[in-house]
Amino acid sequence: MYRLGLIVVLALAACDKPQSEAYTAEHENNFIPVAVELQLAEGAQRIDGTATLLIPDALTLLNAELRAAEVASAFSQRTVGRFKDTRTLGEQRVDNAERQAAVDATQLALLELRLRNAWGDRAPFLDAEKRQQLVDELSSGKTTLIRLDFPQSVERDPTNVRVAPLGRGEVMQLTAVWAAPSGNLAMPGTSFFGIMPTGPGLRPGDRAKVTAERSAPTSGVIVPASAVVVFAGESWCFVETQPGQFERKRLSLAIPVGEGYLTNEFAVGTKVAVHGASVLLAREAGPGVLDDDDIVDESTPPTKKPADEKEQKSDQPTVSQPVASTDSN
Repeated sequence: MYRLGLIVVLALAACDKPQSEAYTAEHENNFIPVAVELQLAEGAQRIDGTATLLIPDALTLLNAELRAAEVASAFSQRTVGRFKDTRTLGEQRVDNAERQAAVDATQLALLELRLRNAWGDRAPFLDAEKRQQLVDELSSGKTTLIRLDFPQSVERDPTNVRVAPLGRGEVMQLTAVWAAPSGNLAMPGTSFFGIMPTGPGLRPGDRAKVTAERSAPTSGVIVPASAVVVFAGESWCFVETQPGQFERKRLSLAIPVGEGYLTNEFAVGTKVAVHGASVLLAREAGPGVLDDDDIVDESTPPTKKPADEKEQKSDQPTVSQPVASTDSN
C-alpha cells in the first residue's frame, strides 16, 4: 500500500514539472521591456555634501569687541573735534586726543578685518546693525549658523540648499548662503556659510546632510534613474536601436537631478528601457532560461550520474561469504 502511494505522488510531480517549465518559458517569451523617449531638458546639477552647525560663541564675542571698539572710536573722534574747537587747550592735549583717536580707529579696523577673514567679504552681517540683530536671534535660538562643505568644486553660490539631520528630522531650507573664506582641510572642495531657522533635531555642534543645486543650469536630456544599471563597476542604460532590440550604452552620472541624470551623451528622441533593464542585463551577462546553452542535444548520450552508478552496482549479484559453524563436535 505504501509503494502504491509513492508511485501516485511521483506521477503527479512528473505531470506538474512540464507545466511549470512551460509557464516559465511563456513568461520569458512575453517579456517586453518598456522604453521611453528622452526629451530636451534643462536642469541644475544636484550636489551633496556635509553640514556642520556652528556654535555662535565666536561671533557673539567678536560682535561685543566690535561694539566696544566702535563706541571708543566714536568717542575719540568727538573728543578730537571738541578739543580743536577750544583754543584755550594746549597743543599737547590735542595731540594726545588725536593719537588716541588713531589707536581706536586702528583697533576697530583690525576687528573688522578679523570679521571678514573669519566669515567672508560677502557675509550678510558685516553691518553693525544687521550683525546685532543676527546675534540676538542666535542667542534666542531662532536662527542657526551653518558651514557647508562640498567635495567638488562649486564656482557660484549653490541654490535650493536643504539641510537634513543624519537621523530622522525635518529638512530645513537655508535663507542665506555665501562663500567661506577658507576651505575644509579634511575635505578638499568648496565651502560655504549659511543661515537657517533652527529646526528639530539640529543643534549647534551637530553634523548633518546637505543637498543643493548648482546655480548654472545645463542643457541635455534626463535619463530616468530606473533606466540605470551597474555592470563591471560602471553605469549603463539600454538604448532601443530597433523595435524590440536594445544595446547597452555607457552613461555618465556626473549631473544628478531630481528624477534621474542629466546628460548630453544621447540625442533627443533616443529611447531607453525604463522597465526591464535589469532583465536585459541578466540575459546579456549570463545564459537565460531559453538561451542556446540550455538546449540539450538529444544525439549526445547523457552522462551517468553517481546515483546511477550506485544503482548499477546494486543490480549485480552479491556473493555470500561462508559463515563459520559454531556447532561443537
